[in-house]
Amino acid sequence: MTNEIRKILVQRFTDYVDTFRDSSGQLSPMLQLKLTHTMHVVKDAKSIMECEGWRKAKRPIGEVCALLHDIGRFSQFKEFGTFQDSLSIDHAERGIEIMQELNILQIATPSAAQQITDAIQWHNKKELPDDMDAETRELGHLVRDADKLDIFRVIETAIEDGTIDNTPEITWGLDIKGHPNQKLVNSILKGQPVDYSHVHSLSDFILIQVGWVISGFHNKSALNIIKERNVVEFRRKYLKKLTNDNAIDLCCNAAESILA
Repeated sequence: MTNEIRKILVQRFTDYVDTFRDSSGQLSPMLQLKLTHTMHVVKDAKSIMECEGWRKAKRPIGEVCALLHDIGRFSQFKEFGTFQDSLSIDHAERGIEIMQELNILQIATPSAAQQITDAIQWHNKKELPDDMDAETRELGHLVRDADKLDIFRVIETAIEDGTIDNTPEITWGLDIKGHPNQKLVNSILKGQPVDYSHVHSLSDFILIQVGWVISGFHNKSALNIIKERNVVEFRRKYLKKLTNDNAIDLCCNAAESILA
C-alpha cells in the first residue's frame, strides 16, 4: 500500500466520522472519546512499527488497520447507546459491514483490503485464528497491541479527571466496590484469555487490563511502552482504593515480572 492510498483512506474515514457531527460540527462526548482513542491507537501503532523495525513500505497498511479498527463504534453507539458488544452488536463485524457498504477499501488492492478486513475482524476476539497467514497475523497483533495500549490511557484519564465515576458507558455500569471474581483472577494468573462473563465489578474490569500485560501482548516494544508508562503500578494503586483483596498484589506482581 502506498502513502497516497493511505491518505485517501484517512480522508474516507474522516468523511464518515463527520456524518455523526451535530449542526455545530461537534461529536457527542462518547463519540469524541472514540475518535480520540482511534488517533492514539494510530500513534501507538506507528511507534510499535518503528521500534519493531517494520519496512517503511509495510507501515501504511499498518496505520490504516489501526485507523479503521473501531469504525464500527460510531454507529454502534448511535444505535444502541453503548460500546458494550454483549448488549448491542460486535463492533468489529459492524465495522466490516460499514466498510463494505461504503466501499471504503475499494481503492486498495484485493489482497490489502482482505488483510485490513481480517485484522479488524479479529482485533476484539480472544485470539487470532490459527490459519491466519503470517503477514495478516502481524497486522492483527499490531492492532490488538496498539488498541490495548490506548485503552490503558483512556481508563487512566477517566480515573484522573473523575469521569469514571459518572460515565458508566466507560466501565459498563459495573459495581464500583465489588471484590474481584476468583474465576477471573485464576485465568489472569494462568495467563489464559478471560471470559468476560466473569467481569462483575470495576475491580474485575481493571484487573483484565493487568492480565493483558501478562499474556495479551505480542510485540516486545509494546511491553516496553507499558513499562515506561507505569501502567501496572497505576492500576495497583487504584485497585487498592476499590478493594483490599490480596488478588490485587498477586496479579500486579505477576504482570511486573513480565516487564522485568
